Parts: sequence; structure tokens; C-alpha cells
Amino acid sequence: MRDFGEAFCTYKPAVDMLTLAEMKKKIGKKPHLKLNWITPHGKWGIHSTYHDNQRMLTLSRGGPHLWISETDAEKAGIADNDWVEALNINGATVARAVVSQRIPDGMAMMYHAQEKNVNVPGSNTTGKRGGILNSVTRITVKPTHMIGGYAQLSYGFNYYGTIGSQRDEYVLLHKIEDQDVQWLEQPLTAEKEAALNPEGVHQAPYTCTDESEK
Repeated sequence: MRDFGEAFCTYKPAVDMLTLAEMKKKIGKKPHLKLNWITPHGKWGIHSTYHDNQRMLTLSRGGPHLWISETDAEKAGIADNDWVEALNINGATVARAVVSQRIPDGMAMMYHAQEKNVNVPGSNTTGKRGGILNSVTRITVKPTHMIGGYAQLSYGFNYYGTIGSQRDEYVLLHKIEDQDVQWLEQPLTAEKEAALNPEGVHQAPYTCTDESEK
């Protein structure tokens, strides 16, 4: 631990995960935000407490939702309850925006354990169902995870503890206009399942106005 300068609690800045450069081409000139992606434990329930019942859905937005600040929302023309898409090279997720003064600028927050099978439209970027909070994250292993043989530094199913370097992720977030929301209700074929961007889904990028540019 001393070799890594971590014998004591140490601040280290966020790691640049290089997940956004390619995605900016998908959005083009459309208004969007670059936000730090945070995924805390559920506001309405967690793990075995599911959202897909009437009482839980009534408490929340009735489907997937993420939180952003009022200032950031204004910059991108996003109003409370608009559909938005958060994306990076890892994936994409689609949810309703909760615009709140309680959220710091520069951050987007999506609570754990939101059901993907309830009120989730398709992603305009991937052409697939809109994803979950972890669609844009990935686990990042540090060398210090593999030393010592101590319980808190050992591998655990589905997770490497004890630090949150995977929370250093950033996303590009943009508004999805109502006419571009796609529920992917057309019949599914093997070709559509295999395609990254199935025919009939309004696709990113959104900025092409000249037919020669498409």
C-alpha cells in the first residue's frame, strides 16, 4: 500500500476513462451536458424491494428516472419529467429527468434497483431497450485490490471493493423530444435483434438536416 502512496486516506482526482470522445459524434451539435455519473442506493427500495408494484411506482415517477440540477437542466433545455438519454462508450440509459435544486451542478444521479421492465423506452443511440443505471458504468480494478489476502481487499461476486473508482464515470446527457421516444413495440426479428440500430428507430445523430449529410 505504501508503494502506491495509500498507507493513509489519500485524495486522488478522477481517472479519465476516455468514454466520451466517440459519443460526441453521436450527439453532434445538439445541446447536451457532460456530467459525473453517481448511483446511490435506492430512494424507494433496494435489492429485494422491487419497484414494479402500484405502491412503489406511485411513490416515484412510474419508471426509470435520474436527477440533475436546475442549472444544468436549463443549459440543455431540459424540463422536469422530460425524457433524457445518458450515454458513453460503455452503453446508454433512458429515463425521466428529475430537475432538483438539491443536486450539485455537474452531476447526474440515478438510484439503484429501478426495474428495466417497467416503462423503459428504447435508446436512440443503441437502438436497444433503454438500459439501467449500470449500463454506463464498468468495474475498474486497482492493483491494491489484489494484495494482502485481507477480506476487504479480496474479490467478491459481481464487485471489487473497496473503492469506487468505477464511479469516476462521466456521461453525456441530452433531451429526447417526445416524437423521438421509441417504445420498440414493432415485431422482433432475428435481424433486428442482431442489428445495432434497428430499422424504424429514430437514430442519433440528431443534427443532420441536409440529405447529403445522412
